[in-house]
Amino acid sequence: MIGVLSLVFFILLIIVGKERGIKTFITFYLNLFLIMLYLTFINLGMNAIILSIITCVLASFISLFILNGFNKKTLSSFISIIFVLLFVFIIICLISNYSNIQGFSFESVETIGAYSFNINYKMKDVIIGMYLICVIGTIIDTSISISSSMKEINDNNKKITKKELYYSGMNVGNDILNTTINTLFFALVSSFIGFILWHKGYSLEYIINYKSFAQSAIELLIAFIGSILIIPITAYISSIILKRK
Repeated sequence: MIGVLSLVFFILLIIVGKERGIKTFITFYLNLFLIMLYLTFINLGMNAIILSIITCVLASFISLFILNGFNKKTLSSFISIIFVLLFVFIIICLISNYSNIQGFSFESVETIGAYSFNINYKMKDVIIGMYLICVIGTIIDTSISISSSMKEINDNNKKITKKELYYSGMNVGNDILNTTINTLFFALVSSFIGFILWHKGYSLEYIINYKSFAQSAIELLIAFIGSILIIPITAYISSIILKRK
């Protein structure tokens, strides 16, 4: 069934996207292969945080340069993504130290009870890496949308100043911010529905402080923060690079 759906996915990409659709298909499976390597190296005992940072940087490189080529807009996006990843990484490290959200909640005990608990990696590092990988997709999409729009504006109006170009990028970012936030919300909120129905008899305080709910809620909020931060950073860096002779 997976093979059939992949074939349908590929055919639709060819019909709709043509040559660019083929590149999209290739980058998708390169990123999938990258995630499989990430999981493999974690299982071998390598540091999950370092692996996550490397994975995010490589995923950004694949998604930007292979799909869109080497140019000013992809360079602007790539630099912006690196800055946002560093900032989000600091936030995640601070949160993980105080929130105690690593590991599994008690409903998973029956599922994992038969397995050995003698694992060769830290769950705290794994949760930090998971949050980093969660945020990378949305900031890539937002960043390249802003830098591409700014490049078109600059190409059509060479007399536009750096400051005007920056505000144009901010306007583009503000236009797509609402869509991005809602997309993230509906993509992640589905995991809450079953949980809330299962715990409908408990108080709101209990639900909010429940480990699995807190993990998903923090993941969603970190993705929100990354989606917002990428807008001014991309607008600023793109305005500098695009106006640079």
